[in-house]
Amino acid sequence: MTTAAACPRCLAPLRPPDLWSSQYRCDGHGEVTPYRTAASSREQAMHAMATTSTVPVWLPEPMPVHWYVSGVGWAGDERTGPRATAVAAAGPCPLGGPAEMVLIAEAPGIGLGARLAGIAGPDPQTLPGSSEAKVEAAGHPTALWPVAAPPDRAAFVGEARGVWLWLVLWPADAALILLEHLVLRDVRDAPELGERSFFGAFSEHLTTLPATAR
Repeated sequence: MTTAAACPRCLAPLRPPDLWSSQYRCDGHGEVTPYRTAASSREQAMHAMATTSTVPVWLPEPMPVHWYVSGVGWAGDERTGPRATAVAAAGPCPLGGPAEMVLIAEAPGIGLGARLAGIAGPDPQTLPGSSEAKVEAAGHPTALWPVAAPPDRAAFVGEARGVWLWLVLWPADAALILLEHLVLRDVRDAPELGERSFFGAFSEHLTTLPATAR
């Protein structure tokens, strides 16, 4: 079961394709790629993304200690397949308390990563200077640049496999987890990763609208 199609940039309901347009349309952002999340059967949703997505489906491997997958979302329709994917994971914050991170891969112009980062979208501005974080993505060192996100979160963006890679964490000090060697694998390369992942409580961030984007 999945949620109804929504705008990836503002979560507003969409007008479906009709006789006059073959695209989904948002009253505020025009033609957009429809965004959905798995309301149940997240394991099946991840498997479907791994077999149909046109962009990576990033998953930490290994998962940080005591962390679990908390949500799965994607933007795309039956014709295009997912053109953006979002995998949420939750666990203990390095400084105590709960934390969550969302890994987003998306083609330019979708706006999903920018919404979750709480900034104007759809794409990041020019990435100046040197990066402040690195992860390993699909076997390659990948630089990430910080984004000027709201104070309740930390957000980073870079490029991997030819598309945007966003990493958004709540609370902001959860970014300390990047001091560890975070390894990301594309589930499209290894579908068994999704099959053996532990799924826990549902993420609210994949469907919660940031105040700055209302």
